[in-house]
Amino acid sequence: MKITASDHETTVTARGTHGPAVVLVHSLGLDRRMWDPVLDRLAEGRRVFAYDVRGHGSAAGAPLPFTMAATAADLLAVLDALEVDTAHVAGLSLGGAIAQTAAVAAPGRFASLAVLAAPDRPAPEAFEERARLAETAGMTPLIEPTLERWFTPGALAADTGGVRYARACLASFDPPTWASIWRGYGGLDVYGRLRGFPAPALALAGEADASIPVDGMAAIAGRIGGGGAEFEVVAGAPHIQTLERPDAVADALARFLPAEIDIP
Repeated sequence: MKITASDHETTVTARGTHGPAVVLVHSLGLDRRMWDPVLDRLAEGRRVFAYDVRGHGSAAGAPLPFTMAATAADLLAVLDALEVDTAHVAGLSLGGAIAQTAAVAAPGRFASLAVLAAPDRPAPEAFEERARLAETAGMTPLIEPTLERWFTPGALAADTGGVRYARACLASFDPPTWASIWRGYGGLDVYGRLRGFPAPALALAGEADASIPVDGMAAIAGRIGGGGAEFEVVAGAPHIQTLERPDAVADALARFLPAEIDIP
């Protein structure tokens, strides 16, 4: 379905007909299809929604510059458009950063927060380097290094469906938009600001994540909520967990998220 999120239109994929609302926020450079491998499992007793973040997929034409504050407002606007007062929100990588930013701004809209392979503070030098490379040389030199951060060597060698999908997304990405997103990502400002988060929280680390190691995600988990978020490690998972270990990710999220039980 098409909906309005703040100052642009985006597309939402929906699964499930009843139960708690779950909203999924995807990684930088991909789109809502990143969640496809886990949607059916999560939709058992839940209403699940995945949308395109501004600058990505169907929302590629959203106004720039990209800012974290704008993406947080977009997430809340998606909830409004879906007529959802509170939702269980899960985000991966940039999506997790967006979810955290929105949770700082409007914690009362969150029934829970799940952060998958997502930072709580930026790496400005690395982010700026990726922005400048796109501006000066286009997307081509960024594709393989990005895929190497996102996937295991085995998946890259096998050229799996997930790898092919991610490569196509990167190859078609608009370089100025890519640069604006990375610079906006550098404005992430949630470090230590979710210690009072009032709802349940989960942090999922990928055992094989080259971008945010397990120890780093464990530290992030400890900074969410009064007693820290629940913390799990997805065995064998790289940074883009849903495209290599979808069953394990879906199982972990399904254990964490409440569901409406069907009674025969």
